[in-house]
Amino acid sequence: MRPANLRRHLNCPLLIGAAALLCLVGGPGTDVARSQDSSTEEKPPAWVNRPTLKLPGLEVTASEPVLVARSRGYLWFPTVVRLANGDLVALMQNHADVHVKQSTGDATWSRDGGLTWSASVVAPYGDCNLRRKAGDQVFLPFHLRTVSKGVLGGEYVVNPKGRRVLKVRKGVTFRGLPRKDRSLAPKLGHAGFFFNGSTVVLKSGAYLTTLYGKFEGDPRFSLVTATSRNGTAWKFRSIVADSACSLPGGDGPGEAATVRLADGRLLCVFRLGGGSPLGQAYSDDDGATWTRSVMDGPRSVMPGLVCMTDGTLALSSGRPGVSVWLDPKGDGIAWHSVDLVANHNDSLPDEKLDTTSGYTEIVALDDTHLLVIYDRIPSGWNAIPEDSTETNSCWVVRLTLKHTAE
Repeated sequence: MRPANLRRHLNCPLLIGAAALLCLVGGPGTDVARSQDSSTEEKPPAWVNRPTLKLPGLEVTASEPVLVARSRGYLWFPTVVRLANGDLVALMQNHADVHVKQSTGDATWSRDGGLTWSASVVAPYGDCNLRRKAGDQVFLPFHLRTVSKGVLGGEYVVNPKGRRVLKVRKGVTFRGLPRKDRSLAPKLGHAGFFFNGSTVVLKSGAYLTTLYGKFEGDPRFSLVTATSRNGTAWKFRSIVADSACSLPGGDGPGEAATVRLADGRLLCVFRLGGGSPLGQAYSDDDGATWTRSVMDGPRSVMPGLVCMTDGTLALSSGRPGVSVWLDPKGDGIAWHSVDLVANHNDSLPDEKLDTTSGYTEIVALDDTHLLVIYDRIPSGWNAIPEDSTETNSCWVVRLTLKHTAE
């Protein structure tokens, strides 16, 4: 289940999802998802570009959307990760937005920058990830449980460098929360905080990532950071913004993305509420302390954030719609938007993007190209009716950036 949407379903019945894992044969250490290239799909020969959009300081060329995966079942809340060998892996949640014992998704790989994708396989689902020095990609669990006093834990997933396989491992821990957490699904054994967001490497060489959840007695969510030397043993570092912060938004500080700016500071952007502007926080001491404010423009759920090699910032988010926000100066102050709903509908008039979760992810392919993933959910949060011919689907768009004189 996606982190932010826990807030939408506090009154829903708690659903035990162990049966959903029956297809994941074996326990920790076994291969739970292995993908092969699809030989039945027709491969498009190249990206098809739309007309170039001129923004202050940038020219942006978006491609026509490319299909990642399609399903009659749930297929949404997508994320995409660029691996050490340049391949991409996309993960898309494949169950309803309700509490489950273990969240699952569909995984698919691309070797050509997102132009074509392998057949999907079922895999554990999680979006927070990091790359180890050897090149393996580690996906941290969404759900955690209390394993001992003051310690939360769970299983994680490893994508070995250069391989299309996901392996479950035991041993993720998180300790040091300054206050007791409050579970949103105690009957399922979940702890009150969830790994969510991106990971950066600190000047010390340690990893830093974000979690959010609720402290006991708080009406809203709080966003915290954690650090780890090995990517699995995590300890609390700081509070980015808590339930009592003055930033407006009914949910409170939640879903986040963090990057290191060209000037060396850390920038963390985060959800405050559906439809509300995103929050932002800066740190000039590698995440020990943060200054907070509301962003001017970008909103409202699960941001994706990239700092390109030239310092340009690119942020993806949605609800309403789906947009990419660009800041060519790279300080997080002035943002200019690209409407991906209009881009989708102009390209695919017979499959309009009328309804989307607004959840996205964005990655840099190289110094001038970005890739954005988003979902199309024609029945919204409901299952597709049996008599409908519609499908749920996830799509990518490639953006080409060119700096211009203002």
